[in-house]
Amino acid sequence: MSPVENLAEVLVDVEDQRSVFEDHIRQSFGDEIARVSKLPLMERYRYVAWMIDNGRKHGVKHTREPRGVTE
Repeated sequence: MSPVENLAEVLVDVEDQRSVFEDHIRQSFGDEIARVSKLPLMERYRYVAWMIDNGRKHGVKHTREPRGVTE
């Protein structure tokens, strides 16, 4: 085997692992969290902050102050 063939096999293995991980997240937490987990880190923070603020607007009570609130 040439090094190029080995690299192709490694890339396929990485894609398979990513697919298995995404399937696990989707089954465990649902489609929305699976979609959010693919976002870049700062977009993920903004999304979570939006979700917290949206919950507060609709009357969700918090027992402790969440981190990352955008008030």
